[in-house]
Amino acid sequence: IFGDVPYYTEAYAAAPLPRMDKTVVLKTCLADLQTVLDNDPDKGILPWRNGSGSLRANRGAVLTLMMHMNMWLAFFDENNAVTYYNEVRRLAETDSWIDSSIYSLQSMSQMSEVFQGESNEGLFEIAQNINFNEIFMMNAKFSDNVSYSCLNKSMPLFCYSGDYLMTLFPMYEDDARKELWFDEKIYSTSVSSSAPKEIKKFWNIDTYGNGTITSNSGNQIVFRYAGALLLYAEALAALGTNDTKACELLNRVRNRAHASEINTSGSELMDAIFWERCRELIGEGHYYYDLVRTGKVYNRNYCMNPMTRTNFNVGAWTWPIHRNALKNNTQIGLNLFWE
Repeated sequence: IFGDVPYYTEAYAAAPLPRMDKTVVLKTCLADLQTVLDNDPDKGILPWRNGSGSLRANRGAVLTLMMHMNMWLAFFDENNAVTYYNEVRRLAETDSWIDSSIYSLQSMSQMSEVFQGESNEGLFEIAQNINFNEIFMMNAKFSDNVSYSCLNKSMPLFCYSGDYLMTLFPMYEDDARKELWFDEKIYSTSVSSSAPKEIKKFWNIDTYGNGTITSNSGNQIVFRYAGALLLYAEALAALGTNDTKACELLNRVRNRAHASEINTSGSELMDAIFWERCRELIGEGHYYYDLVRTGKVYNRNYCMNPMTRTNFNVGAWTWPIHRNALKNNTQIGLNLFWE
């Protein structure tokens, strides 16, 4: 989110460092993670599932993180993109984990369990447990703002546009996510209190000790199995060497949602996987970063307010760095777009 960063390899190093190229940082972190995997062949340190499963470090979470990092490298180090896509394929096929029963897609009728946490679909989550005072935040930043009926509000604070939801979930195409994750006004273009649309995907209603109601008492989901399947499919589609397998992975996610299968290839397959990630992971914090790492963030066909390539190149996709940061480190430099 900041782009290039100072990269420290000593825990107590005090000397200020300049920002290191993000591709170098990513490759160095990947090497560190691979060393952990290589030094743990019996999976005693980093098991597939660790007690509470996705709440603690586990092998599936590490492999998925490494897949994400390689997909970012494929964009920012484009000349070596094929190498990174092949690495995603290798990571997904390690010990055949992604095609095994170690993790699995829950049925649509069990999706509330996925967002409560610690399901067979969870890969990495941030624990939320009111009984042990493990609260990431008192209100669910996303779901509390897009829900209203459980929170005694007349309308959500914000919602997706009807046009965008029509693109994701065409009105006359079957998809169980439409009915289970949204209310009946899913396609409404109105933002008035007379016709609010509500997103119910994360509903696990709870009341905290002070009486505050939240629409999501479940864990904060970072990675889940469906996202890993689609990331693997994306890498295969980019390589173009096994579109049949890429379609099969894509259709695992679509079959779970009772949506029709897609069988295509080339750029159409790449688009289908991108839009499936938009559908499946809606509200989970992936859409913007998928736009960035695919270059679609400057294409009006994929987002409402695209960036220009010029602005992208000077850091419009990053977060700004506060000028006060220069007081501690005069060498880092700021993200130019925000200056």
